Amino acid sequence: MELNTLVSAQLHKIADDLDSGNSIISKEHADLAMDLLMSSSDRNVKLSKYQSCQYLAKQLNTTFSRAKFDNLVAEGKLPKGKKQAGFKELF
Repeated sequence: MELNTLVSAQLHKIADDLDSGNSIISKEHADLAMDLLMSSSDRNVKLSKYQSCQYLAKQLNTTFSRAKFDNLVAEGKLPKGKKQAGFKELF
């Protein structure tokens, strides 16, 4: 069996267990799994807060301040960034 097939089968089993409520995965393990899965299949561009504000301002055709960004993060409307080694800002 190919490695991709094995990985796919295991991921399907884990997903089925999660959907049926038969999983005893802890939050820490879930976070580690998500980080690993996202880093191995991440096709998203990582943006700093400044870059995110510029992008949102352009998409919304308006001004978008860092304070407004912070307020939306505090309200839970935007996800909190993650610390990345070698950078001062969250991504």
